[in-house]
Amino acid sequence: MTQIAIYEQFTGLKADRQIKAVIGMSRDKFDKLSPVFTASYAAIQQERLQNKEIKKLPWGGRDPVLDTPEKQLFFTLFYLKTYPTFDVLGFHFGLSAGHARDYLVFFLRVLNLCLTTLKTLPVRHLDQVEDFKQATDNNKELIIDGIEVPCVRPGDPEQQKTRYSGKKKRHMLKVLIITNHARKILYLSPLFNGSTHDYAMMTASFAPTQPWFKDFTLRADLGFLGAPKDYRFGTNILLPHKKPRQSKNHPNPSLTEQQKTENHAFSKIRVAVEHAIGGMKHFHCLTHRIRQHSMSLIDQFFGLSAGLWNFKSFTINSFS
Repeated sequence: MTQIAIYEQFTGLKADRQIKAVIGMSRDKFDKLSPVFTASYAAIQQERLQNKEIKKLPWGGRDPVLDTPEKQLFFTLFYLKTYPTFDVLGFHFGLSAGHARDYLVFFLRVLNLCLTTLKTLPVRHLDQVEDFKQATDNNKELIIDGIEVPCVRPGDPEQQKTRYSGKKKRHMLKVLIITNHARKILYLSPLFNGSTHDYAMMTASFAPTQPWFKDFTLRADLGFLGAPKDYRFGTNILLPHKKPRQSKNHPNPSLTEQQKTENHAFSKIRVAVEHAIGGMKHFHCLTHRIRQHSMSLIDQFFGLSAGLWNFKSFTINSFS
């Protein structure tokens, strides 16, 4: 199948279900994203020219394989959604595996600028407490959770140990996620190894000695046990009720009916973060085992999937 054939087949698709299966979003969203992607491509090429990374802007000569911004955006979204190997990606678009990878790395950079322009990317790095307050976009009710994705076994023995998750019994990479009740992803941490506990990610990202969550209500699951005690400064961190431990006095411990009711209500609120995680994993680059060893590329998979979820779930105007 040639590059022209696969793109023409895509442009001929009518069913929204098929379009979403190929690029992870509707035709309408693709059409809205395309002009911003085009402008971002032009801006990066101009920057490369000024930095002398290239001698002149591409113009004339032999037509490149991906000769329009729409094809470039399709190429990028197709990869993130279906996550083929570079050999398969190259086969679909008439490229070698090496050229397919080079194109992808560059177009991911363009997509990152595109989503930055649209203000749909979550905050990834925080230096000060005030930065977090700005990142929350005036939301005082927040939900926190961890995301883990399987990855290839590292060659380095030490990395094999740190990335191995005893809970999942395989090598994993993880990030911390914070959303609001509307399922918008506000914060996404840098990558952590699979052996890192959810609460350890939280304390590494938000030192308990600083008032990160002052005046916020933060809902977490039992993976963050200890947070209400360690985080002070007027922080309201809520956890579900934990089932009591078995003992001689309580051979068959269980929650009370009231506690079960409260946990059920708690779960109905926290489901927003689960929906956001599911939205990110709608892109198969975070569903299947990550084959890449480049941490910067893997980090982009997480960040761009979150940004695309925010873009798909909210109108552009809501981010202006």
